[in-house]
Amino acid sequence: MSLKQIAKMTGVSVSTVGRILSDPNHKCSNEEVRQRVLEAAREISYIPNASARSLRAGGKTDDRIFHINILLTRFAKEAADPFYDELLMILEKELRNSGCIVGNVWHCAEFSDEKYNQTDKLQKLTDSLYSDSERRSDGLIIIGKVTGRALKQLKTREKNIVSINRNSTNYEVDEVLCDGGRIAQNAVAHLAKLGHTKIGYVGDCHNESRFTGYQAALATQHLAPDIDYIYDTTPNEANGIAAMEYFSSLADPPTGIYCANDILAVGMIKAMGKRRARGYIPSIISSDDIDAAQYTKPMLTTIALPKNEMVKFALMLLLDRIKGGHKIVSRLEVEGTLIIRESCRTFRELTEPEYYI
Repeated sequence: MSLKQIAKMTGVSVSTVGRILSDPNHKCSNEEVRQRVLEAAREISYIPNASARSLRAGGKTDDRIFHINILLTRFAKEAADPFYDELLMILEKELRNSGCIVGNVWHCAEFSDEKYNQTDKLQKLTDSLYSDSERRSDGLIIIGKVTGRALKQLKTREKNIVSINRNSTNYEVDEVLCDGGRIAQNAVAHLAKLGHTKIGYVGDCHNESRFTGYQAALATQHLAPDIDYIYDTTPNEANGIAAMEYFSSLADPPTGIYCANDILAVGMIKAMGKRRARGYIPSIISSDDIDAAQYTKPMLTTIALPKNEMVKFALMLLLDRIKGGHKIVSRLEVEGTLIIRESCRTFRELTEPEYYI
Protein backbone atom coordinates (compact mmCIF):
# COMPACT_ATOMS: atom_id res chain seq x y z
CA MET A 1 0.00 0.00 0.00
CA SER A 2 1.27 3.46 -0.88
CA LEU A 3 1.36 6.99 0.42
CA LYS A 4 -0.88 7.92 -2.50
CA GLN A 5 -3.63 5.65 -1.20
CA ILE A 6 -3.43 7.21 2.26
CA ALA A 7 -3.51 10.68 0.71
CA LYS A 8 -6.65 9.73 -1.24
CA MET A 9 -8.31 8.29 1.88
CA THR A 10 -7.59 11.37 3.98
CA GLY A 11 -7.89 14.16 1.46
CA VAL A 12 -4.41 15.59 2.05
CA SER A 13 -1.31 15.77 -0.13
CA VAL A 14 1.16 12.91 -0.52
CA SER A 15 3.94 15.14 0.84
CA THR A 16 1.92 15.86 3.99
CA VAL A 17 1.28 12.14 4.48
CA GLY A 18 4.99 11.44 4.05
CA ARG A 19 6.01 14.07 6.59
CA ILE A 20 3.52 12.83 9.19
CA LEU A 21 4.53 9.19 8.85
CA SER A 22 8.29 9.78 8.68
CA ASP A 23 8.70 12.44 11.35
CA PRO A 24 7.06 11.95 14.79
CA ASN A 25 7.91 15.59 15.63
CA HIS A 26 6.15 17.01 12.58
CA LYS A 27 3.58 19.61 13.66
CA CYS A 28 0.35 19.76 11.70
CA SER A 29 -1.65 22.96 11.62
CA ASN A 30 -4.65 20.72 12.22
CA GLU A 31 -4.28 17.89 14.72
CA GLU A 32 -7.28 16.13 13.20
CA VAL A 33 -5.35 15.73 9.93
CA ARG A 34 -2.49 13.96 11.68
CA GLN A 35 -4.88 11.58 13.42
CA ARG A 36 -6.66 10.81 10.11
CA VAL A 37 -3.37 9.97 8.42
CA LEU A 38 -2.21 7.72 11.28
CA GLU A 39 -5.53 5.88 11.40
CA ALA A 40 -5.51 5.39 7.64
CA ALA A 41 -1.96 4.00 7.78
CA ARG A 42 -3.07 1.51 10.43
CA GLU A 43 -6.19 0.60 8.45
CA ILE A 44 -4.27 -0.40 5.33
CA SER A 45 -1.32 -1.87 7.28
CA TYR A 46 1.08 0.56 5.65
CA ILE A 47 4.83 -0.05 5.74
CA PRO A 48 7.51 1.72 3.65
CA ASN A 49 8.55 -0.02 0.44
CA ALA A 50 10.36 -3.16 1.61
CA SER A 51 12.76 -3.34 -1.32
CA ALA A 52 13.82 0.28 -0.99
CA ARG A 53 14.22 -0.10 2.74
CA SER A 54 16.33 -3.23 2.33
CA LEU A 55 18.56 -1.63 -0.28
CA ARG A 56 19.22 1.31 2.02
CA ALA A 57 20.08 -1.07 4.84
CA GLY A 58 22.08 -3.43 2.62
CA GLY A 59 19.94 -6.36 3.72
CA LYS A 60 17.68 -9.01 2.28
CA THR A 61 14.17 -8.50 0.96
CA ASP A 62 12.63 -11.76 2.19
CA ASP A 63 12.38 -10.92 5.89
CA ARG A 64 9.09 -11.89 7.52
CA ILE A 65 6.60 -9.10 8.21
CA PHE A 66 5.39 -9.02 11.83
CA HIS A 67 2.03 -7.73 13.05
CA ILE A 68 2.40 -5.82 16.32
CA ASN A 69 -0.36 -4.62 18.66
CA ILE A 70 0.09 -1.56 20.90
CA LEU A 71 -1.57 -1.04 24.29
CA LEU A 72 -1.49 2.31 26.10
CA THR A 73 -2.56 1.89 29.70
CA ARG A 74 -2.28 5.24 31.44
CA PHE A 75 -5.21 7.09 29.92
CA ALA A 76 -8.38 6.82 27.91
CA LYS A 77 -8.02 8.05 24.34
CA GLU A 78 -10.12 11.13 25.02
CA ALA A 79 -7.84 12.18 27.89
CA ALA A 80 -4.40 11.69 26.34
CA ASP A 81 -1.16 12.70 28.03
CA PRO A 82 1.17 14.28 25.42
CA PHE A 83 4.09 12.15 26.67
CA TYR A 84 2.34 8.95 25.64
CA ASP A 85 1.15 10.50 22.40
CA GLU A 86 4.77 11.37 21.55
CA LEU A 87 5.93 7.84 22.44
CA LEU A 88 3.20 6.35 20.26
CA MET A 89 4.20 8.45 17.25
CA ILE A 90 7.84 7.42 17.59
CA LEU A 91 6.86 3.77 18.04
CA GLU A 92 4.63 3.64 14.96
CA LYS A 93 7.39 5.17 12.83
CA GLU A 94 9.98 2.66 14.09
CA LEU A 95 7.60 -0.26 13.56
CA ARG A 96 6.95 0.73 9.95
CA ASN A 97 10.64 1.31 9.26
CA SER A 98 11.40 -2.15 10.68
CA GLY A 99 9.00 -3.77 8.25
CA CYS A 100 6.31 -4.35 10.88
CA ILE A 101 2.60 -3.77 10.51
CA VAL A 102 0.86 -1.77 13.23
CA GLY A 103 -2.12 -3.88 14.28
CA ASN A 104 -4.50 -2.70 16.97
CA VAL A 105 -3.79 0.44 18.98
CA TRP A 106 -5.71 0.19 22.25
CA HIS A 107 -6.17 2.86 24.94
CA CYS A 108 -7.20 1.12 28.18
CA ALA A 109 -6.53 2.91 31.45
CA GLU A 110 -8.19 0.02 33.30
CA PHE A 111 -5.05 -2.11 32.94
CA SER A 112 -3.17 0.28 35.26
CA ASP A 113 -5.98 0.56 37.82
CA GLU A 114 -5.46 -1.60 40.92
CA LYS A 115 -9.12 -1.31 41.96
CA TYR A 116 -10.37 -2.35 38.54
CA ASN A 117 -8.03 -5.31 38.59
CA GLN A 118 -9.70 -6.64 41.71
CA THR A 119 -12.86 -7.46 39.77
CA ASP A 120 -13.82 -10.00 37.12
CA LYS A 121 -14.08 -7.15 34.61
CA LEU A 122 -10.40 -7.56 33.71
CA GLN A 123 -10.83 -10.85 31.88
CA LYS A 124 -13.88 -9.53 30.04
CA LEU A 125 -11.94 -6.46 28.97
CA THR A 126 -9.05 -8.59 27.71
CA ASP A 127 -11.45 -10.85 25.83
CA SER A 128 -13.10 -7.82 24.21
CA LEU A 129 -9.75 -6.59 22.86
CA TYR A 130 -9.16 -9.92 21.16
CA SER A 131 -12.73 -10.51 20.02
CA ASP A 132 -11.53 -10.45 16.40
CA SER A 133 -9.84 -13.84 16.61
CA GLU A 134 -8.78 -13.77 12.96
CA ARG A 135 -6.66 -10.65 13.44
CA ARG A 136 -3.08 -11.87 13.48
CA SER A 137 -0.63 -10.80 16.19
CA ASP A 138 3.08 -11.57 16.54
CA GLY A 139 3.68 -9.39 19.57
CA LEU A 140 2.42 -6.69 21.91
CA ILE A 141 4.11 -3.47 23.05
CA ILE A 142 2.68 -1.98 26.24
CA ILE A 143 3.24 1.71 26.94
CA GLY A 144 2.58 2.71 30.54
CA LYS A 145 1.96 1.22 33.94
CA VAL A 146 0.27 -2.18 34.04
CA THR A 147 -0.66 -4.32 37.03
CA GLY A 148 0.65 -7.82 37.57
CA ARG A 149 -2.80 -9.35 37.27
CA ALA A 150 -3.40 -7.52 34.00
CA LEU A 151 -0.11 -8.80 32.62
CA LYS A 152 -1.06 -12.37 33.45
CA GLN A 153 -4.30 -11.92 31.48
CA LEU A 154 -2.48 -10.42 28.52
CA LYS A 155 0.03 -13.27 28.51
CA THR A 156 -2.82 -15.70 27.86
CA ARG A 157 -3.36 -13.85 24.57
CA GLU A 158 0.14 -12.78 23.52
CA LYS A 159 3.28 -14.91 23.46
CA ASN A 160 5.68 -12.01 22.90
CA ILE A 161 5.29 -8.89 25.06
CA VAL A 162 7.54 -5.94 25.90
CA SER A 163 6.75 -3.05 28.24
CA ILE A 164 7.93 0.58 28.02
CA ASN A 165 7.50 2.00 31.48
CA ARG A 166 8.60 3.91 34.57
CA ASN A 167 7.14 1.23 36.87
CA SER A 168 8.83 -2.17 36.67
CA THR A 169 6.83 -5.27 35.74
CA ASN A 170 9.09 -7.20 38.17
CA TYR A 171 10.31 -9.44 35.37
CA GLU A 172 6.83 -10.52 34.35
CA VAL A 173 7.66 -9.56 30.72
CA ASP A 174 10.56 -8.02 28.80
CA GLU A 175 10.77 -4.31 29.55
CA VAL A 176 12.56 -1.05 28.86
CA LEU A 177 12.53 0.88 32.10
CA CYS A 178 13.32 4.47 33.00
CA ASP A 179 12.96 4.03 36.75
CA GLY A 180 10.37 6.41 38.15
CA GLY A 181 11.84 6.18 41.62
CA ARG A 182 15.21 7.46 40.45
CA ILE A 183 13.51 10.16 38.38
CA ALA A 184 11.69 11.46 41.47
CA GLN A 185 14.82 11.30 43.63
CA ASN A 186 16.78 13.35 41.09
CA ALA A 187 13.98 15.92 40.91
CA VAL A 188 13.68 16.30 44.68
CA ALA A 189 17.48 16.46 45.02
CA HIS A 190 17.54 19.38 42.57
CA LEU A 191 14.95 21.28 44.62
CA ALA A 192 16.85 20.54 47.83
CA LYS A 193 20.08 21.77 46.23
CA LEU A 194 18.31 25.07 45.55
CA GLY A 195 17.54 25.37 49.27
CA HIS A 196 13.94 24.12 49.36
CA THR A 197 12.97 22.18 52.48
CA LYS A 198 9.18 22.17 51.99
CA ILE A 199 8.72 20.03 48.89
CA GLY A 200 5.35 18.87 47.57
CA TYR A 201 4.27 16.12 45.21
CA VAL A 202 1.57 16.12 42.51
CA GLY A 203 0.64 12.87 40.78
CA ASP A 204 -0.55 9.32 41.24
CA CYS A 205 0.18 7.89 44.70
CA HIS A 206 -1.12 4.35 44.21
CA ASN A 207 1.55 1.71 43.53
CA GLU A 208 3.52 4.43 41.76
CA SER A 209 7.33 4.38 41.68
CA ARG A 210 7.59 8.17 41.36
CA PHE A 211 5.66 8.67 44.59
CA THR A 212 7.79 6.04 46.32
CA GLY A 213 10.89 7.80 44.99
CA TYR A 214 9.61 11.14 46.27
CA GLN A 215 9.17 9.70 49.76
CA ALA A 216 12.62 8.09 49.68
CA ALA A 217 14.18 11.36 48.51
CA LEU A 218 12.71 13.29 51.43
CA ALA A 219 14.29 10.78 53.81
CA THR A 220 17.64 10.99 52.02
CA GLN A 221 17.56 14.79 52.26
CA HIS A 222 16.51 14.58 55.94
CA LEU A 223 13.29 16.45 55.18
CA ALA A 224 10.12 15.85 57.17
CA PRO A 225 7.17 14.61 55.07
CA ASP A 226 3.91 16.55 55.26
CA ILE A 227 0.68 14.94 54.08
CA ASP A 228 -0.69 18.39 53.19
CA TYR A 229 2.04 18.68 50.55
CA ILE A 230 0.83 15.62 48.64
CA TYR A 231 -1.81 16.02 45.91
CA ASP A 232 -3.00 12.64 44.61
CA THR A 233 -4.30 12.95 41.05
CA THR A 234 -4.19 11.64 37.50
CA PRO A 235 -2.08 13.40 34.84
CA ASN A 236 -3.84 16.08 32.86
CA GLU A 237 -3.71 19.84 32.63
CA ALA A 238 -6.99 20.45 34.47
CA ASN A 239 -5.73 18.50 37.48
CA GLY A 240 -2.53 20.55 37.45
CA ILE A 241 -4.64 23.71 37.66
CA ALA A 242 -6.63 22.20 40.54
CA ALA A 243 -3.40 21.27 42.35
CA MET A 244 -2.16 24.85 42.15
CA GLU A 245 -5.43 26.13 43.58
CA TYR A 246 -5.13 23.62 46.43
CA PHE A 247 -1.55 24.56 47.36
CA SER A 248 -2.40 28.27 47.15
CA SER A 249 -5.08 27.75 49.78
CA LEU A 250 -2.66 26.32 52.37
CA ALA A 251 -1.49 28.52 55.24
CA ASP A 252 2.06 27.16 54.86
CA PRO A 253 2.41 25.77 51.32
CA PRO A 254 5.48 24.01 49.85
CA THR A 255 8.08 26.23 48.20
CA GLY A 256 9.10 23.54 45.71
CA ILE A 257 6.89 20.99 43.96
CA TYR A 258 7.72 17.82 42.03
CA CYS A 259 5.05 16.95 39.46
CA ALA A 260 5.10 13.34 38.30
CA ASN A 261 4.16 14.42 34.76
CA ASP A 262 4.94 17.49 32.65
CA ILE A 263 1.29 17.98 31.75
CA LEU A 264 0.46 18.50 35.45
CA ALA A 265 3.25 21.07 35.72
CA VAL A 266 1.97 22.87 32.62
CA GLY A 267 -1.44 23.12 34.30
CA MET A 268 0.10 24.54 37.47
CA ILE A 269 2.06 27.17 35.56
CA LYS A 270 -1.05 28.08 33.59
CA ALA A 271 -2.97 28.54 36.86
CA MET A 272 -0.26 30.87 38.17
CA GLY A 273 -0.42 32.87 34.96
CA LYS A 274 -4.18 33.33 35.19
CA ARG A 275 -4.03 34.41 38.80
CA ARG A 276 -0.91 36.53 38.28
CA ALA A 277 0.06 35.20 41.71
CA ARG A 278 2.53 37.37 43.60
CA GLY A 279 2.22 35.94 47.07
CA TYR A 280 2.82 32.28 46.18
CA ILE A 281 5.08 31.25 43.31
CA PRO A 282 6.65 27.85 44.01
CA SER A 283 9.53 26.31 42.09
CA ILE A 284 8.21 23.50 39.89
CA ILE A 285 10.05 20.51 38.46
CA SER A 286 8.52 17.56 36.64
CA SER A 287 9.41 14.63 34.42
CA ASP A 288 8.93 13.58 30.75
CA ASP A 289 10.12 16.62 28.75
CA ILE A 290 7.10 16.82 26.46
CA ASP A 291 7.28 19.34 23.63
CA ALA A 292 5.11 21.85 25.53
CA ALA A 293 7.69 22.05 28.34
CA GLN A 294 9.81 24.35 26.17
CA TYR A 295 6.97 26.80 25.56
CA THR A 296 5.76 27.63 29.05
CA LYS A 297 6.92 30.86 30.60
CA PRO A 298 9.06 30.32 32.49
CA MET A 299 10.24 27.23 30.63
CA LEU A 300 9.76 24.05 32.60
CA THR A 301 12.61 22.33 34.43
CA THR A 302 12.11 18.59 33.97
CA ILE A 303 13.69 15.16 33.90
CA ALA A 304 13.81 14.19 30.22
CA LEU A 305 13.10 10.56 29.37
CA PRO A 306 14.99 9.24 26.31
CA LYS A 307 11.86 8.46 24.29
CA ASN A 308 13.61 7.50 21.04
CA GLU A 309 15.98 5.11 22.78
CA MET A 310 13.21 3.57 24.88
CA VAL A 311 11.21 2.79 21.75
CA LYS A 312 14.19 1.43 19.80
CA PHE A 313 15.33 -0.82 22.65
CA ALA A 314 11.78 -2.10 23.17
CA LEU A 315 11.43 -2.98 19.50
CA MET A 316 14.86 -4.63 19.52
CA LEU A 317 13.83 -6.83 22.49
CA LEU A 318 10.47 -7.71 20.97
CA LEU A 319 11.81 -8.66 17.53
CA ASP A 320 14.63 -10.66 19.07
CA ARG A 321 12.14 -12.63 21.17
CA ILE A 322 9.81 -13.18 18.20
CA LYS A 323 12.72 -14.54 16.17
CA GLY A 324 13.79 -16.84 19.01
CA GLY A 325 16.90 -14.86 19.93
CA HIS A 326 16.31 -14.91 23.70
CA LYS A 327 14.07 -16.87 26.04
CA ILE A 328 14.61 -15.37 29.49
CA VAL A 329 12.73 -12.27 30.62
CA SER A 330 15.04 -9.30 30.03
CA ARG A 331 15.20 -5.70 31.19
CA LEU A 332 16.98 -2.73 29.66
CA GLU A 333 17.19 0.28 31.96
CA VAL A 334 17.81 3.81 30.70
CA GLU A 335 18.52 7.00 32.61
CA GLY A 336 16.57 10.25 32.66
CA THR A 337 18.39 13.57 32.16
CA LEU A 338 17.85 16.71 34.22
CA ILE A 339 16.95 19.62 31.93
CA ILE A 340 17.43 22.84 33.89
CA ARG A 341 15.23 25.66 32.65
CA GLU A 342 13.57 28.59 34.42
CA SER A 343 10.73 27.18 36.54
CA CYS A 344 12.97 26.35 39.52
CA ARG A 345 14.47 29.17 41.57
CA THR A 346 16.66 29.24 44.65
CA PHE A 347 14.71 29.51 47.89
CA ARG A 348 13.80 33.10 48.81
CA GLU A 349 15.04 34.44 45.49
CA LEU A 350 13.74 37.97 45.18
CA THR A 351 13.35 38.13 41.39
CA GLU A 352 9.94 36.85 40.35
CA PRO A 353 9.40 35.90 36.70
CA GLU A 354 6.02 36.45 35.12
CA TYR A 355 4.09 33.21 34.65
CA TYR A 356 1.88 32.56 31.70
CA ILE A 357 1.44 30.05 28.90
